[in-house]
This record gives sequence, structure tokens and C-alpha cells, in this order.
Amino acid sequence: MFPLRSLTVLCLIIATCQAKSIKKAQANLLEPNFGLDDWQGKWFPYAPGEPHIPKVQRVPETTTIPNTKDDWRGKWFPYAPGEPHVIKQQNTSTSAASEEAFTDSWNGNWFPQAPNERLKQQVEAVKTLKETICDDGMRNLAVDYDPNDVGQSFNILCISNNRSTYDPNMSREAVLTEHFLPSAYVPPSKCLNVSIEYTHLPPTNGQYRPMPAEYGTYSYLPPQRYMRNLAEGAIVMMYHPCAFQGQVDQLQQIVGGCLYRHLITPSQSLSPERPLALLAWSHILEMSVVDKHLVADFIKKYAKQGPLAVENLSRLVNKRESYKVGLQTEARLVTSEDDAELCGYLGEQM
Repeated sequence: MFPLRSLTVLCLIIATCQAKSIKKAQANLLEPNFGLDDWQGKWFPYAPGEPHIPKVQRVPETTTIPNTKDDWRGKWFPYAPGEPHVIKQQNTSTSAASEEAFTDSWNGNWFPQAPNERLKQQVEAVKTLKETICDDGMRNLAVDYDPNDVGQSFNILCISNNRSTYDPNMSREAVLTEHFLPSAYVPPSKCLNVSIEYTHLPPTNGQYRPMPAEYGTYSYLPPQRYMRNLAEGAIVMMYHPCAFQGQVDQLQQIVGGCLYRHLITPSQSLSPERPLALLAWSHILEMSVVDKHLVADFIKKYAKQGPLAVENLSRLVNKRESYKVGLQTEARLVTSEDDAELCGYLGEQM
């Protein structure tokens, strides 16, 4: 036991001596062995105990950049300060001409398409769309009647060599004709890309154009137009251009006083023997002399009759477009737009 204790004491003494040596060595490293005044070199980054004062770096003065157009003698790009930016317009006519010339001079195949080819396709598409419009009451009218074609003016002219054959004849009786149709028959409407023909003249039933005519008096109204109105229950008054004008005026006054939904137009399809007529759906009354009672009875019996005739038709008429080419005078109201009473005022006069 004694040797072990002696060895332990010896180790403690050696360790104490080494610790003192290390502490003394550390003190020598941290503290210089001479004073601050004895050092003539340069401390980095600064001397011990000296406050750290950062040095301000001086920037040399530079020449001020001119900010106005007058201060600068060079050229500004793209334009000087304060100067409005004027965009140079390219001469499109010259470029278009050169492009067209370039297109015409090319004999090969363009891929996917030649210059301006897309524009041409769009123009053709718009043209095709206009041609395929079913019926707008303004375009493609020549298929039925072209009001701008002088060659079709015979519809409104008296071209007879003997106009006296159309004079009223009291001995000729009026003729009422009915063109039979099944009660369930509903005529189809046809667009203006299809012509419409009729089995009898003047026609009183059959196919028609989608857009009906505005009620009133026309310089000329083709049957393809008034047929839609007949199907809705309107009355059409016809007269030959050679008919006696006094009889035409009398019949027009009676019809206009009987109902609102009526159309008046000349027609070459009437005969010299009976140049006056009233049309309803599938019915026609032809006359040489106006008979007020016959006219009133015909209107009361056949008006507002047809496959498209409905109650309160005025609600539909007020919301739709109508054909007005050649319209001279619009029809005036008698009782109501639906003609609640037919020939009411005329009955008082008779």
C-alpha cells in the first residue's frame, strides 16, 4: 500500500508542475513581451487597445450625365429625353405590292399556304355565309322577284292591247273557288336557295318563304311572300294592272275597313273577265264588279283561317322581322291587331 500511495503523490506533483508551465506559456503568447510604444511596425487590423475607426473611401467625382436634349451633342438612342416617340409607319402599299408580285412570280407549291391565302379563305367564307342565309328579306330576292330588275316590271304594268276588256261588267257573276287540301296538311317553308312553284294561279296554298310580309299595300308582292300570311289567316286583295281604277279603289277601301291583317298587290295572273280578287287560305273570290256584301261575307267566313292561324297572333307579329320590299302603305288598325271583329264598321254602313 505504501508504494502505491507514494506513486500517487508523485504523479500529482508532476501534474502540478506541468500546469504551471502551460499557464506561463499561455501568458507569454497572449501578452507581447514589449510595450505598445516600442513597436514601430503596423498592427493588423489595428493595434491592441486602439478603437476601430473605419476609413471612409473617397470616390472620385465623375462627369454628370446630361439629362436634356440640349446638353448632349451626340446622338440619343432610340430618342432624346423629353422628345416624343414618333413611330415610323411602314409603306404598306409598297410592301403589299412587292408581296403580291412575289406571290405571282412563284410557280411552286406554298406550304402550308401562300401569302394572303388565309385572307382569301376568310373572304370566301363570309361570301358563302351570305349566300347560305335562309331568308332575311333583303338578299337573294331575285329567286322570287327582283325589284331592281327592269325586265320584271311587267308585273305592275298594263301591257294589254285592248284595255277595255278589263272594264267592269255587271252581267258577270263573281266566282268562288276552293282548292282542296287535307285538313292536316301543313305547308313547309323554303329558303331562298330553292325556287317555289305552284299548281294553280293565282296560288292560294302551298309552300312559302320563312319571313312573312308586313301588312299593307305593295307595288308588287310575289306569291311566295304572301303565302305565309295566307297560312296565318290574312286576306290578300289582288287586282290586274289593267283593271278599272275606280273599282280597285272601292275594293281597297272595303278591305282596309274590314280588317288589319290584309295585303294588297297587283297580279298578272287574273283574267280580263274578272280582274279583281280576294284570296284566303285555299279560297279565292274573283270579281268583275265589286260587290260589298260578297266581299264582307268572304272576309267574315275565311279570314283568320289557315294552318298557321293562332289566337293572339299579334304577340308573335310584334317580335318578328317582316318583308317590306315594295311596301307603299302600312295597314291601319281597325279593331285590334288580332282583328277581334271583322267588317264591324262596314256592317253599319250597309
